[in-house]
Amino acid sequence: MGAKKGRVARAAAVLCALMATSLVPGPPAEAVAAAQGPIRPEQFHMGIASHLGDRKPRLSDGKLDGEIALTDLGATTLRDEAGWDHMDDPGWADALKLVPQNGGKIMLLLDYGNPKYLEGGPFPDTPGERKAFLQYARALVTKVGPKNLVGIEVWNEWDVYMGWGGQYQWNDPCPIDASDAPGCPLVYAQLVESLLHPEREGLGVPSLRQAAPGVPIVVNAIGARDAPWTAAVMSRLRERKVQVDGAVLHPYVSAGNGCPGSSRRPPAGPRVAANCVRLVADEVASAYGQRLPIYVTEVGWSSYDGPGGVSEDVQARNLVEFYVRARATGDTAGIWWYDLVEDVRPDDAEEEHFGLIRRDPADRGRPGQTKPAGHAYGALAHFWAGCTDIDGAFQGNRTFDLSCPDGDRQIVLSATQAELEAAVADGHTVVDLLAQQPAVGPGGEVSALVGHPVGVRIGAAEPEIGDALVVVVTPTDAPAGRSGPNVGVVLANRWVPPVVAGGVALGCSLAGFLLWRRLHD
Repeated sequence: MGAKKGRVARAAAVLCALMATSLVPGPPAEAVAAAQGPIRPEQFHMGIASHLGDRKPRLSDGKLDGEIALTDLGATTLRDEAGWDHMDDPGWADALKLVPQNGGKIMLLLDYGNPKYLEGGPFPDTPGERKAFLQYARALVTKVGPKNLVGIEVWNEWDVYMGWGGQYQWNDPCPIDASDAPGCPLVYAQLVESLLHPEREGLGVPSLRQAAPGVPIVVNAIGARDAPWTAAVMSRLRERKVQVDGAVLHPYVSAGNGCPGSSRRPPAGPRVAANCVRLVADEVASAYGQRLPIYVTEVGWSSYDGPGGVSEDVQARNLVEFYVRARATGDTAGIWWYDLVEDVRPDDAEEEHFGLIRRDPADRGRPGQTKPAGHAYGALAHFWAGCTDIDGAFQGNRTFDLSCPDGDRQIVLSATQAELEAAVADGHTVVDLLAQQPAVGPGGEVSALVGHPVGVRIGAAEPEIGDALVVVVTPTDAPAGRSGPNVGVVLANRWVPPVVAGGVALGCSLAGFLLWRRLHD
C-alpha cells in the first residue's frame, strides 16, 4: 500500500510539474526582440521636446519646467540632448537628471559638431571623427544612465541642417560615394554603422549597444518627409546588416515638408500629419525590409498670429487629434510635442509660439502660464495613462476605443450632443480633453462639451449570470488579436489560452484529489 501511495504521489507531482512547465515564462521580451529584430517599446511614449540641456535650469527657479512636464502635464518622457560640443560641460548632464528625479525617462538626442575633433565640414565623416563621436555618445549615455532612457536618436535633422554654431555651412562634398545624394545620406548611414559596429572600422571602442543594452537606437534623422534620403539611408543600413530599432519623423505640416497635403494658408491639420506617419512607415519598411516603429520626436503647430500659425484653441485641438490619430496608425512608438516652454527667438515670431507653456514675462528664462495646448496635453496624458491598444481607423474615425487597466475607454473627437447625452445616460463619465470644462458624470449636463474632443470612462458593468469569470492578471499581454476580459490568464508575463489554463487547474485538482483518496484509503 505504501509503495502504491508513493507511486500515486509521484505521478501527481509529475503531472502538475509538466503542466506548470507550460506556464514558465520564456526569455525576456527584450532579449527576444534583440535577437529577432528591432527592440520595440512596451508602451506608447507620451513625450515633449524639452531643451533642458540648453537652458540648464537653475535650482532657484522653484518648480522647474521639467517638473511641470512630468507631474502636472503627465508626460512620461522628455526628448533632450547634450550636444557634442558641450560634452565637457557638467551642467548639461546635471540638467537631464531632473527627468528621472521626477519619474520620467529621456529620449536622448546625439548631435552636432565639435570643433575639437572635426577637421572640416559640419559632420563626422572620417574614421577618426566617428570614433570621437562614439566616445562622446558612450560618455553621455553613461552620465545620464541607460536605465533612464527610452531611446537614443542619432542626430537631429541631418538632411536639412548640418551647421555647427553657424561656423559650417552646407557646402561640403559627400566623401563616401560619388553617387551620394544631397544631404549625404550615405555619410549618415556610415555614422550609424560605426556607432553600432565600430569593429568594422577598427575604431577600438565598444559599441553604443554595449553602453546602452536594451535601449532602442532610432535613425532617419530627417527634418520632414524626404523619401529619396530615407530610401538611401535605410537601404544602405539593410545592405550592411545594421540592425536599428526605429525611424524618426518630424511632420510639421504647416510648412512645405514633403508630406502630401501640407500647407501654410491655411495650415494643414492632424489628418495630414497622421497620414505622413503611415506613409513614412511604409517607405522605411520598403527600403529596410522590416517594418520599424516611427518615433515622432518633433511635431507641433505654432500659435503665432501670422502665416503658418493657428489660434491657441486650434493648437490645443490639433494636439489632441494628432496624438490620437497618429497613435491609431499602429506605427507610432511615441510622440514628443515641440516644445515644452516657448522659445526665445526675437528673429522668428512663429518659432517662439510652439510651446505648451509661456515664458514668464518678468523673467524670460523661467516658465510662465500654461497654454490651452498644455492643459489639453495634460488632460489626454492622464486620461489614457496606462492604456495600451487603440482601435479605430486613423483617417476616417472620430471614435476610438482604448484598452486600459481599469477597463475599456473611448475617445471621441468633436463630440455631438447626441453622443454626449448617450454616454452620460449609460452611466459613463465624460472627460473634456481640452481641459476647459470639468468632467461630467452620469446624468450630468453636457451641452458645454459639444464639439470638444472628449474621453469616455466606461462605467463598470456587472457580468451577467453565466459569464465565465477569469482572473486576468495582465490582460494587455495577450497576443495581438486577443483581447477582452475573458480571453485567458496571464502568469509571469506569459499569455496562456483559456483551454490550457483550465486544463492545468482541472488536472492539478484531479491529481490532488486522487492523491488524497489514496492516502486515506
